[in-house]
Amino acid sequence: MTPLTPYTVVRTRRRTVQITVELTGEVIVRAPARLSGRAIAAFVAEKADWIVRAQAAQQARAAHMHVLTPAETAALRQAAHETLPALTARWAQRMGVSPTGVRITSAARRWGSCSAKNSLCFSLRVMLLPEPLREYIVVHELSHIRQKNHSPAFYAEAARYLPDFVERKRQLRDWERSHPLV
Repeated sequence: MTPLTPYTVVRTRRRTVQITVELTGEVIVRAPARLSGRAIAAFVAEKADWIVRAQAAQQARAAHMHVLTPAETAALRQAAHETLPALTARWAQRMGVSPTGVRITSAARRWGSCSAKNSLCFSLRVMLLPEPLREYIVVHELSHIRQKNHSPAFYAEAARYLPDFVERKRQLRDWERSHPLV
């Protein structure tokens, strides 16, 4: 049995317990607001071996990560501002949808998002992707204008415009594994 790892508890309105191991090795436990500390500790103890493996994997991942310099970040931001709004407009026209805005962020954990008011945000890191994967990200977010979730209807909507949508999703996961970034 592995010794108990220190962890931070985040109480939420969720119904299940979730453990995440950050890149730093920090363990975050998201738990229902009413779950006792004892029950959380028991869950963490039960998952101790998994936590140790996850921390080792994150440590290995961190050792191979490329941290963007301020100059690289500025260049990516400029390229994103020059490329993504136009790419989004072309795909929006093809798809018959109208985003209320397009913003570029420095988000490190997500490629893009679509708000309830249909405003799209894209990480400047999208510019690191090959063109087919940039299109995948744009079509993914535009599809959320019609389908606000990841239901079968969402995937059908996206596949109407990118028949290889699921394959591109797999390619993105492969790209992420081979290009760790901060």
